[in-house]
Amino acid sequence: MQIVTALVVDEIRDSAHEEGRVDLIGLREDLYFDELPVILERMTLFIEVQLSADDRGRRHGLGFRLTDHADKTLKEIPINFTIPENFPRMTAPLDPTLFELTFERYGPHYLDLFLDGEHQRRIYLNILPRPHDGDDQVEIE
Repeated sequence: MQIVTALVVDEIRDSAHEEGRVDLIGLREDLYFDELPVILERMTLFIEVQLSADDRGRRHGLGFRLTDHADKTLKEIPINFTIPENFPRMTAPLDPTLFELTFERYGPHYLDLFLDGEHQRRIYLNILPRPHDGDDQVEIE
């Protein structure tokens, strides 16, 4: 089993147009906060894994490790899941939600993903101060 897609999103909806499709709302890389430290109540992820025949019907571990730019571990989260034996597709969508993530300083952060103990993916997160009105506007002269 391999992670083929890993994204931070605001929301995941089942597509009303086609079976097996999902709509991803609000892809995220930059997170804005008024002040730090702050506890982010929840972070929703969309993860798609590619399956082999022996991946179905057995328990798997999905692990997350959040670190800051100094490589300080802020949180580690294990999640277990099982793909049904009769799952018809070669890829499976997962939509874990991580709760109560604490950010202590601005700058780059990383969310490392582990599948069955093997490091598979790194998601980059940029923690930024919330801009004031007009601070993020490009001025044209």
